[in-house]
Formats: sequence, structure tokens, C-alpha cells
Amino acid sequence: MAVTEPVRCDLCGGRHHELMFIGSDRLFGIPGSFPMVRCQDCGLIFITPRPPAEAFGRYYPQEDYDLYSKAAGLKDKSMDELARLLGPRKDKIAVYKQPGRLLDIGFGDGSFLYFMKQGGWDVSGVDYNQKMVDLVRKDLGINAKAGQLEDAHFDDGVFDVVTLWGVLEHVQSPRRTIEEICRITAEQALLVIYTQNAAAPEARWLKDDWFIYESPRHLYSFTAANLARLLAASGFCVSEVVYEAPLYYLQMNWQYLKESRLGRKNDVVHSPTLADRVAVKGLSLYRRLIKGSRWSPAMTVYAVKRQEPDGGW
Repeated sequence: MAVTEPVRCDLCGGRHHELMFIGSDRLFGIPGSFPMVRCQDCGLIFITPRPPAEAFGRYYPQEDYDLYSKAAGLKDKSMDELARLLGPRKDKIAVYKQPGRLLDIGFGDGSFLYFMKQGGWDVSGVDYNQKMVDLVRKDLGINAKAGQLEDAHFDDGVFDVVTLWGVLEHVQSPRRTIEEICRITAEQALLVIYTQNAAAPEARWLKDDWFIYESPRHLYSFTAANLARLLAASGFCVSEVVYEAPLYYLQMNWQYLKESRLGRKNDVVHSPTLADRVAVKGLSLYRRLIKGSRWSPAMTVYAVKRQEPDGGW
């Protein structure tokens, strides 16, 4: 009988993986088992084997995301409301770049693209959801393409800024995605990646109850160190890491923990019990303690294209 070799790590090419746990779809309950492993050479955490790309859409039930109605109502929102939500992102990008050509990968409801367009940016987007692409094109007048980034076939060196807000952990190969971003960006281009921080202590404490592993949609989980290594392989140098601690993440950690270890199931965010409210108050204190530190469960990485790629495996 032929022996199947372990899948190579997308970051370092290593084949030595430590099984952490067998994950399941805790959010929507879609059947399946998803082994979560850690590369013993570089520490990257990922699902292997991955669900095939052509079947991945079944894990994103559109009626639950409700993006279409959000995008359709964007023009009815005031710029003040959008600025409250998205202004910090725009202001931080302005530290590095003046308005130019911006690409948002996995643009969701299109709100960030719309807001940046109103601020003078020449914006484009790529998203897997054809319905959202059609709406953003028609209603918001934004150049949007459907599919993966590699399917868009952008010209070399055309973008000044590329953003991925909670997207890189979903792609089939982060390495190929970053390599393609390198190809389509100009020198000194800014790359902004918001993702989860697998170095957060609750990742170790909670294991498969850590909401941010989010099997099977999150195929990868990064630390600041291994994400910087991935970026360097394509010529991006990390300038800054901003750590964040969204309360929603901590609420969902409590929900998963309560479900698996206490056998109690309810929507902690929208229908909290008295015990949930007490727990969330404690979590809010914990959030204040870790917010902005490298122990936070989320991070935004700002990287500039300014060095020769160091290559990879």
C-alpha cells in the first residue's frame, strides 16, 4: 500500500506536523471533521487536509451572512456613520499612503471600498461571492471581480495599497496570495492584513473551544512572527503590528466553552442569560488588560514592499 506523504506547510515547506485537535463546524453545524495541526518547523497552524476550493462555498451559507442587504443599503448611510466605523482604518492607511489605487480582497459588503472611494481613492475589489460583486459594480460603481485573487488577472505593479480584512486565514494558499499581491503592487506599496493572533494565551487555554480557529472557514492561524516571515518571502517588510481585542471574540469563546464543557447552548451575544452577562463583565476586564498587547487575539499588520524577496521552499 502506498504511503501518502504529509501535506507540506504553506509557509516553510515542512512535513512535520503536530495534531492539535479534530475540529468541527461550531458556528453553522455543517457536517465534517477538520484536523488542525501545527507545523513543528515554523509554528504555522492550519487544517490538513483542506476542503477542496470548489466545495468551499458550502461552508459559507449566504442567508446567515446577510451581506447583500447591508451592501444594498450603503448609500443610505451617512458618511459620518461610515467614518465612525471605518475612519480609523482610513486614517491609519493615510500615515503610509496618500490616495491612489487601492485593492480590497474579500470585500464583503463593500463598505470599506465605498468609504475609501468617497475619500478620493481609486478602488477595486475581488470577492468570491458573485452576487456581491454584481451589486457592488451596479449600485456602488466600483470595479469588482469575482473569484480568487489569481483569477482577476490584474496588471503588474498597478496598486499602491492592498487590504485584506479577515481574509488571509480563509485562502487556500497564503503564500500564493502574497506572491500575487507582490506582482500587482508598485514599489513601496502598502499591504494591510487584519487576522487572528494565534499567540494569544486563550488559544493555548481553550484549544478547540477557541472561537477564532473557526473550522473549517479559517484554514490558517498566524502569529506575528510567522506572518512576518511569510511576507518577507515576497519582499514585504513589516512596519507595524497593531493588536486588538474585539469583545465579540471573547463572547464567542465563552459560548463555545459553555457548550462543550457545561452542555449549555444559547446565543451569548444576542440572547445572554444572567450568567452570560456576569461572565462577559469579567471578560471585559480581561479585554482591557490585554488590549493593545501581543497577547491580544487579533492583529492588523502593516507591511511595505521595499526589499528583495528572500524566496522560500
